Amino acid sequence: MAKGTIYETERVFMRDPRSGLTVTRLTHSSCIAQNLYFEMCSFTKDDAYVVLISQRYAGRDAPWDLFRIRTDGHELIQLTECDDLSGIVFSPAQSKFFYQSKGELHRLDVHTLKDEAFAKAPGANAVSPRSLATIDENGAAYIGSVFNDKGEALIFKTDTANGKTSVLHSTTSLVHLHVDPQGKTLFFIDHKENTGPSLIDTDGKNLRPYPFRKFSHHTWFGKTGLMQGTLVPPGAALVTVREGDPEPVILAEGRYYWHSSASVDAQWIISDTNWPQEGLFLLHVPTRTVTYVCDTRSSCSHPQWSHPHPALSPTMKYVLYNSDMTGIGQVYLANLTEEFLEKASRGYTCQPTLLA
Repeated sequence: MAKGTIYETERVFMRDPRSGLTVTRLTHSSCIAQNLYFEMCSFTKDDAYVVLISQRYAGRDAPWDLFRIRTDGHELIQLTECDDLSGIVFSPAQSKFFYQSKGELHRLDVHTLKDEAFAKAPGANAVSPRSLATIDENGAAYIGSVFNDKGEALIFKTDTANGKTSVLHSTTSLVHLHVDPQGKTLFFIDHKENTGPSLIDTDGKNLRPYPFRKFSHHTWFGKTGLMQGTLVPPGAALVTVREGDPEPVILAEGRYYWHSSASVDAQWIISDTNWPQEGLFLLHVPTRTVTYVCDTRSSCSHPQWSHPHPALSPTMKYVLYNSDMTGIGQVYLANLTEEFLEKASRGYTCQPTLLA
């Protein structure tokens, strides 16, 4: 199907038997779909729309495209028809996707569908297929990666207003670009020998190693300057760490939290679990109470679309996550009611719910 196609609703409603929360399967075709990643927000600021990526058709080598869908499961719209998407990031502040294609940087309005190339990338070869980029909370500075003609992996920053681009760092290979909300400090993993997790200021100065090496997965913790995340095995905890702290602050422990992300105000953390897969859990940071949300019923196996990668919506109405419970990766939305959040802030043990 072509760019601009509006697909029939694929939504399926479910209710988790333990929490009683409504879960909506947003996608349900034969094509693999997944959210962008837990490190970034996949919602518009008003929580009205979700953005995602999906294969264009069912096939091992099928290209991936960008899609938009309402949080009620209607208006599933294909936004691109591009065979070389990379450097993908979404800006809730601007309601725009930013991505790379054929050596150019594009911005795509998810409401009007206007798509325009506005800058040149300092190279035309993606670091990896469907690679992700990062952007500050205002959508002012896009930070992506690319290989240049010499085979060097470059981190570059582009001003989204005027297209001005500068290279911040050069290395052999890198992943997990993640800028803090205020756009001052960039985290990334440098695959150059004996390097690993690193930080650099977004003016290209003050490159330094990130000293804490026990994170399994993590994100910036709102505007606090801390990182929040999960620990590598045998660690089984949700923690926060400030750069230079000798030890993390443990917020919750007792199960293997896997991928976690935080609310924009740093009051809540959502995490999936594995080994064993126990579902999604919501941590209220001020009280450090943990509440079960729902069972993802995902295999949590090798493919990324089987990893739930949960993310909270800006207004805390929803949790977006992936699951391959149907045998194919699809995108799901758990509805967080005000009553549930109030109970979760006080400590709430879910009991099995009888569904009439």
